[in-house]
Amino acid sequence: MIVSAKPLKTILKETTNPLEDFSQVNGNYNNNVYIKEVMLVRYIGINNSIETYIENILNIDRYFSTRMSTFPYLRLHHRLEILSNTNDIKKLSSVWDNWETIINNSFDSHSLNDAFLCTPLENDTLEWTKKLAFRAILLLYLETHPNSNQTLFKNFAIKFMNWIEIYLPKLFYPKITTGISPKVLFIGDIKHQELLFLYFLSRLGCDICYMNPKEDIVYLYPEIEKYSTLHKCSALYPDKFTIPDFIPAPYIKHASIASRAETVSQATIPNTALPLNLSNTKEYSYEMLAGLSISVVMIKVYDNHNDNNILGCGSGVVIHSNGYILTNLHVVTGGTHFSVIFENDTNEYFTNELIKYHPGYDLAIIRVDRNCSPLIVKTDGDLVRGQKIVAIGSPLGLFNSVSDGIVSGFRDINEIPMIQFTAPISNGSSGGALLDMFGRLVGLITAGFDKGQNINLAVPFHIINQFAVNFIEVN
Repeated sequence: MIVSAKPLKTILKETTNPLEDFSQVNGNYNNNVYIKEVMLVRYIGINNSIETYIENILNIDRYFSTRMSTFPYLRLHHRLEILSNTNDIKKLSSVWDNWETIINNSFDSHSLNDAFLCTPLENDTLEWTKKLAFRAILLLYLETHPNSNQTLFKNFAIKFMNWIEIYLPKLFYPKITTGISPKVLFIGDIKHQELLFLYFLSRLGCDICYMNPKEDIVYLYPEIEKYSTLHKCSALYPDKFTIPDFIPAPYIKHASIASRAETVSQATIPNTALPLNLSNTKEYSYEMLAGLSISVVMIKVYDNHNDNNILGCGSGVVIHSNGYILTNLHVVTGGTHFSVIFENDTNEYFTNELIKYHPGYDLAIIRVDRNCSPLIVKTDGDLVRGQKIVAIGSPLGLFNSVSDGIVSGFRDINEIPMIQFTAPISNGSSGGALLDMFGRLVGLITAGFDKGQNINLAVPFHIINQFAVNFIEVN
């Protein structure tokens, strides 16, 4: 078999105004770009004041915040994610067993092409380049660490694969071609292996800006020193400083991005849906909104493979036609597998795929092997008190009950913003859909107060978009 995919070749782009050049976006959607200029800048020190330095960073955040559906952007601070989950380590160790054989043998394009390396990228050129770049990184590590033993080498490789699994789906979701340059901004102290990962991303066509106001990294890899551009500012700033978290939506004011608490097995799914133009759209009737219940499911949770032992029931919302379902984490917590029931379908779909979860937001994504009809998730504007909403869920096991009400307020619960609404819900409604009158998902029903009447809460759409950015289907 001949490997037909061509790898991407990257050339370092020279720059004298790195922050300005980093903020430039290109609109080349051609799938057949094989030679590409990229930025890899080490931006050391500050000009003017630390306040101006921080404001420049926030301006970059704001600029890319509204463009992330077509121009991926990540702002990382101080460190990349640490791998600590035992199950994730086992999964990546099994992946490494195959790669260790590839590295120890002479170059074989067929074996390399067939090797699995985390979630595949949709673009063939990027997927092939990913494997070639990973192999090059491993060889570079061996070259620069001649005294490294087999255990240290394996630990490095597994850590690196974990970063590939976490960050590449956020940068290379479908529709991102070799003509698009994802942007990665890393701020603060960096470790050598993390800098190697930034170098790896640049080989995949990302523009990278590493900013450290106090010092450059010491004992730089010669390959990275040759491949990157050093920009020295007029002064160094050794004191501590704080930069507000980057939240990819201009109207989110009180949410902060919590630490990652999710499984490593993330899939690459199309990015957040673009804002829907409603200027010429009429509000749905209640009958039409009730018809959207085909996209709301009942979830049964089991604690073992005895299908008669049900831990509990809840609801879920279809967010992608490939079977990705959003629900509350508390609905699926404790379960080893789940069954999903769709309206007007006599089948019961079993799965053990818990794709992603976040304890702070009480959100989780599971997947079933079924073609589904997803809901549109609201992405633009704000909700207001008094506006009409409809809730769909399975309270007390009453499948896909529909109720109406209004948005009655906005509350911070454990520092997480929540929608308060009046549509009646009960146990089993958790994970259900809160819809506006245009049929868009504006919240995921999460809780109700037993001592109050119609005092109910939902996770708002901007948190849903933030959590499920790579899983929401584009319409």
